Amino acid sequence: MKDLHITRRQILKGAGAAGVVSVLGVPAAAFAGDDEGQGRVRWDLIQIVNGCVSPGGTSSAQAEGATTIMMTGSGTFPNVRNRCVKGVRGGGTWTATSDDPRCLPGSGHYRVTELLSWTPAPGGHFPPFEDCIPGGTKATATAGVVLLRISYDDGKSGVLTVDCHLPGSPDCMFEGITATRDYVDFSHWRGGPTVFHYLREHED
Repeated sequence: MKDLHITRRQILKGAGAAGVVSVLGVPAAAFAGDDEGQGRVRWDLIQIVNGCVSPGGTSSAQAEGATTIMMTGSGTFPNVRNRCVKGVRGGGTWTATSDDPRCLPGSGHYRVTELLSWTPAPGGHFPPFEDCIPGGTKATATAGVVLLRISYDDGKSGVLTVDCHLPGSPDCMFEGITATRDYVDFSHWRGGPTVFHYLREHED
């Protein structure tokens, strides 16, 4: 029992050792309590063509007044939670409409630059359609919400939120997107189907 007394020097030595281990490549999640999975997650704004759930769909959101944004897109991100990650891929197209030029109307392409937050959600019973997402199956589909930092091709930046509500998900979840574009917040979702799939590394 005498060994239960720990000096301040021992605490500092232990903290220093933990820092060295982190530098040497042991996942920080081991210390931060991160709920980290394996592989990657694919997100898609989808369309249903001939009974087949496929990429290439559109989703839209609205700011105050009549200012709206419509987006297409897909991509992948690491299956990690509670931390920001740069290892992302994907993007799509955007079209913002407004009568006020200060509300930043325009159109073009955007790319995803960072994962800000990923949280899977209850639900996952795939709708009664064929799953035609590359690398996806009905068994690997999931509901959830992801926040992605994006870069517009006109130099503006923002955040894209993709929310997927599958059968079995709580009614408080919506299906579609919200987005920001510089100082314009398209916070009112207007719908557009989405889906997530868990992937293995070689499927990305």
